[in-house]
Amino acid sequence: MTSGTLIRQARTRAGLSQGQLSERSGKDRAQIARWERDVVTPSLETLRELLQACGFDLEMTLVLYQPPDPGDEAELQRALERTPQERLQAMLKVREA
Repeated sequence: MTSGTLIRQARTRAGLSQGQLSERSGKDRAQIARWERDVVTPSLETLRELLQACGFDLEMTLVLYQPPDPGDEAELQRALERTPQERLQAMLKVREA
């Protein structure tokens, strides 16, 4: 998931327009649009501020990651269909093993 997707999802889940997010965060509306389109990437601090303006917080955890075998199309498809929570759970299982 890109930072732009994360910003857009948080904003829409909060029921905010880009203009409303701009007012809440103090960030320029055009800049928010560029971040959402992944034209530019915000700093981690700016990303956190934008998410908090939407009523969410950024929680980061370092976990071991083992990508699926590139030749296993079925596993790749399953990985793409997982929710972020399911992906985290799968990564934690790999870490515990």
